[in-house]
Amino acid sequence: MIRFIHLSDTHIAPDKSFSNYGHKPYPHLERLVEQLNALPYPYDFILHSGDVVEDGSVAAYENARDLLKRLNKPIYYLNGNHDDAPTLQRVMMNAVKPTARLDYAFTAGGIQFVALDSKGPLDPMGYLYPDQIEFLKSFCEPEGYPLVVWVHHQPLKLGVHWLDERIFPDNNTAMYIENYAEFQAALHPIRDRVRGVFFGHIHRSLQHMHDGILYSSAPSTFGQLKSYPTTIDPVAAPEEAPGYCLVTVSEEGTQVQQYTFARPL
Repeated sequence: MIRFIHLSDTHIAPDKSFSNYGHKPYPHLERLVEQLNALPYPYDFILHSGDVVEDGSVAAYENARDLLKRLNKPIYYLNGNHDDAPTLQRVMMNAVKPTARLDYAFTAGGIQFVALDSKGPLDPMGYLYPDQIEFLKSFCEPEGYPLVVWVHHQPLKLGVHWLDERIFPDNNTAMYIENYAEFQAALHPIRDRVRGVFFGHIHRSLQHMHDGILYSSAPSTFGQLKSYPTTIDPVAAPEEAPGYCLVTVSEEGTQVQQYTFARPL
């Protein structure tokens, strides 16, 4: 069994007073770090599913690093559409030779974790390149560990208009991974071994079962977006609390619990 914290979309900026969706990301992350360090239950590590910072700059990552290094548990990062993969690796992960994309895998507690950098050429839509699909397939053999996969963009349609339709007029894009069908096809043969696909990007906690696989997103650590089925455009939900998810994965299955925390004054 393994237990981890899933957080996403921290959007730290070079200016600590930066505000987005009516809230300031920096003091919210500061409050969250304090809360995670004081949790009354054990967990093993933290998965951050991307948009660590707002603009991909060194200064923004330095601000994020100064907060997140206070955590008393390891943290694993993923590249989001607002991130810059090489800069994230250098500043947050101490990488000497960062890669153009942030794809990697590790095993913990008898569970295989696979991280795929879903940042595509057209923002905010995601994309997985052929070598990434092949990398994923290398973990989809008939026998193997239970598998957790982790991306930034939504890896399927979710029944929400503004998430699922191409509403961004500058480049006719949507929020999902453009070739999500290839991603799902890679997982289909081993769906009984998949313990969950975790993502961020949509600024909302949402769980969805598809083809026998759990898809689960984490809320933003500072600002949520309304996602009613008929929501036409992205609209801030300032009344909704910041949060994170506690995920427990075992041989038998997966449990996701959403938690919120008080906004800083």
